[in-house]
Amino acid sequence: MKLGAHVPIGKSLDAAVDNASLIGCETMQIFTSNPKGWNFTVRGREEIERFKEKAKNKGITDIFGHSIYLINLATENPYVYTNSINSLISGLTLAENAGFSGVVTHVGSHVGAGYETGIKQVVNALIQTLATTKEKIPILLETDAGSGNKIGCKFSDIAEIISKVDSGAIRVCLDTCHIFASGYDIRSKAGLNETLEEFDREIGLEKLALIHLNDSKGDLGSNIDRHEIIGEGKIGLESFGRIINHPKLKHLPGIVETPDNKTLGDENVSLERLRKLRKE
Repeated sequence: MKLGAHVPIGKSLDAAVDNASLIGCETMQIFTSNPKGWNFTVRGREEIERFKEKAKNKGITDIFGHSIYLINLATENPYVYTNSINSLISGLTLAENAGFSGVVTHVGSHVGAGYETGIKQVVNALIQTLATTKEKIPILLETDAGSGNKIGCKFSDIAEIISKVDSGAIRVCLDTCHIFASGYDIRSKAGLNETLEEFDREIGLEKLALIHLNDSKGDLGSNIDRHEIIGEGKIGLESFGRIINHPKLKHLPGIVETPDNKTLGDENVSLERLRKLRKE
């Protein structure tokens, strides 16, 4: 499995490549804009070209964007909904210009309006977004930990969305912490195989484009979305060895995002441990 991390951008996009290179990333992920605000950061052509050239020189490929924290595609709130769609479109536009392999987004919460209403909102948002961006860059729906009224904590949720959107540009990002917290026991060989069989049955493994490699502070089925450094959480080091070397997963890029107050040092610890587990 190609290994990398979610890295900070700093003052310019190419600074993110410097950060990724410092910890030996082979792949990487960055936010498409300031994750805590609706205002989108416009990147000029020269900045984008510096980013692309530096990534090429450093040998970093399969670069992914991640949408901002505020996005909620499942809400009925018109202000949040409209801004979520616009933010996702802006992120996909950057991704096209900068040569990203896709943009990861959380599905969102129906905020009490009900599952069916939430699904309808998500499907409509994705159809609008893909029509605007002409399906040039894949949207990766990220599996959720399942707290509150979140949609996407079960593979069947994402399968329903994919079926209704009916576009080859919708793919999936599987987050190990999130699926563990939502009840998928990936700690054992049998549990991992059962999880992947369910994913294949519900969604199709051909739709899986990216793995978020995060250990979990919370227990199995806790619905707690708290990442931990690889080997220091409830999933455990041995389990990650099976994940990154699994014949159905090892061809995919894997990104660490640990922990919430992460530093490059924390990311480096996780990557070093994963590299030692990786079999040639």
